Amino acid sequence: MRVLMALAAAVLVTAAAASARPSAPTSKPSVVAGAKYRTVAVYRSPSARRPFLTLRNPNPDGAHLVFLVKHRGNGWEQVYLPTRPNGATGWIKDRSVDLSLDPYRITVALGAHTLTVTKLGQVILRTAAGVGRSVLPTPKGTYFVAELLRQPNVSGPYGPFAFGLSAHSNVLQSFGGGPGQIGIHGTNEPGALGTDVSHGCVRISNASITKLARLLPLGTPVLITP
Repeated sequence: MRVLMALAAAVLVTAAAASARPSAPTSKPSVVAGAKYRTVAVYRSPSARRPFLTLRNPNPDGAHLVFLVKHRGNGWEQVYLPTRPNGATGWIKDRSVDLSLDPYRITVALGAHTLTVTKLGQVILRTAAGVGRSVLPTPKGTYFVAELLRQPNVSGPYGPFAFGLSAHSNVLQSFGGGPGQIGIHGTNEPGALGTDVSHGCVRISNASITKLARLLPLGTPVLITP
């Protein structure tokens, strides 16, 4: 990602809050904030005296702590948080992060069982996706790529790579020893792609996840639509 030397004008990320219907992909790049120090303090508003949350960098899985910027303020960034509840936001100080532009975004259409990646509005990948079953649905909303995890067994159920998202299951509070985090990953059951098959994660082909692992930066927006 290209580091921003200056951002003179305010930039609005066109994604809606998780409680609202996510926006369609646009040609505008998103703004991503990457932690500069070992912790980032998160405030409820720029006028708040004390933070309500402090996040560590790197995160518990060893990934660089990043945020998707929702709104820019004077010396502050309103960001989506990689925490429960889904769609949670907070304010962080400019001086605690480095800002960069991300031209990519992912859209997952649950009903169509597709995952689409665009770069500045141009489709660069569209592929079949396996999504959550009715009892364990993939949560709709606006999220971002929080981490990339190389899998120890490339022929295993998660394929060679998994993106951990800022989204969490609305049904499972924990899964496989983790916090119920939603991911986008490969699969060892390619015949199930295009169906409701998962515990909430988004499955795509191993070839597709390998391509995206080499391409997408942390912080890339992920819009999960009906």
